[in-house]
Amino acid sequence: MRKECDKLIDYFNDQLSEEEKIEFENHLETCADCKEELEELETLTDDLPFASEPVTPPEDMKDRVLGEVFSQESPAAGDRNNDASSEEYRQPSKDDHLDKGKLEFPSEKKAKIEKTRPWLLRGLAAALVLSIAGNIFALVDEQEQTTPEPDEPEQPDVETGTDQVRARVQLQSEGTEANATAALIQQEKGDILTLQAEQLAQLQGEEVYQVWLIEGEKPYRAGTFVANQNGEGAVSYSLNDLPEGTNWDAVAISKEPDATSQTPQGEVILSSEL
Repeated sequence: MRKECDKLIDYFNDQLSEEEKIEFENHLETCADCKEELEELETLTDDLPFASEPVTPPEDMKDRVLGEVFSQESPAAGDRNNDASSEEYRQPSKDDHLDKGKLEFPSEKKAKIEKTRPWLLRGLAAALVLSIAGNIFALVDEQEQTTPEPDEPEQPDVETGTDQVRARVQLQSEGTEANATAALIQQEKGDILTLQAEQLAQLQGEEVYQVWLIEGEKPYRAGTFVANQNGEGAVSYSLNDLPEGTNWDAVAISKEPDATSQTPQGEVILSSEL
């Protein structure tokens, strides 16, 4: 049944084949809803001619039309005016056009339409609103899809690791007033050794203080420094620079004649296990 009801608009617009038109007309006899909707459509469209703009005819049109009519009248036209069959030759009177029993004026048609159910007009208005809302939503969605997202700014490289002191020791003096502290610090890129010394004796010429990491009897150079006027000095050494597999267990400071010593040449002034 619903399938036949869907053909209402095509039937109204004369878009059905002859066979489909006959089937739908048979359907109209049993479907009150389709019949009522068809009548409402016909009522609505009947008023369309009254919505057109009036057109002013040419000034000589009336004379040309009447002249053509009178030129075709025969001498017996007067007699035919008395015959009932001669109505087609009778010029319409003003009263005929004003006979409200025969004609319906736009105001009457409007009143007739207003008496019909308004659900059809409300349905058309709702469909129009939904169509506009759908178009707006599609346009906004398309703009959102075509708008490129801004690139995230590149973050500068930052070390995520945190330094941590693994060991700290106070070096023991070897007959001097100097003192020093050594610390083993764990970093993300590798451990480092830091050393700070105080009350160091002033150096002469090319003399330097040399830090050593000792594995058994073998020393490894671990940084060279000189003291300032206050007798303070410091050094930082990356343990990654040691030969692979080195297993040192002590740290010491010696005073060397220059910075080229590969083993302690001068006296050791501070040392400690670490």
